[in-house]
Amino acid sequence: MFTGRGLWTMVHGIGLGGGALMGMAAGLFYLYAARGLAGSDSRTASRPLARLTVVTAAVLWLAVVLGTYIVFPPYRMTPPAGVTDLSQFPRALILANPDTAWLHTFAMESKEHMPWIAAMLTTAVAFISVRAPSRLLGDASLRNMAIGLLAIAFALVAFVSLMGV
Repeated sequence: MFTGRGLWTMVHGIGLGGGALMGMAAGLFYLYAARGLAGSDSRTASRPLARLTVVTAAVLWLAVVLGTYIVFPPYRMTPPAGVTDLSQFPRALILANPDTAWLHTFAMESKEHMPWIAAMLTTAVAFISVRAPSRLLGDASLRNMAIGLLAIAFALVAFVSLMGV
């Protein structure tokens, strides 16, 4: 568990993935709760949301890049010919048993693609919250679009996290 691979996996999944999920949940709550701020000083009220969404998008991008380029390459390693102990080769171990082969086909392939979509959607919300912060809180349709994008990103990251478990 506390090998180099295990530590990278924990940082990727628990630290960055969990942090991104918490940030998205906080952003969703803030956007939902801020629907009554349309008439007040929404510029001041939107600064924390802008910071939150930018940090959440950055954490999610770190999780995606770390997962793609550090955590997944060891997963995909092909065992040398003649190796019978596949414990060091997770993909080969999963594919070796017909009862678990679906895990690679469904779960791991999903884990490789869905986080990129979630990171892009979260970045779009962060961009809007920085570029037009008072309009985001004052315009109900823009706020609802941001809630929708964050909710989709949250659902994708939650699904990917459950597949990782």
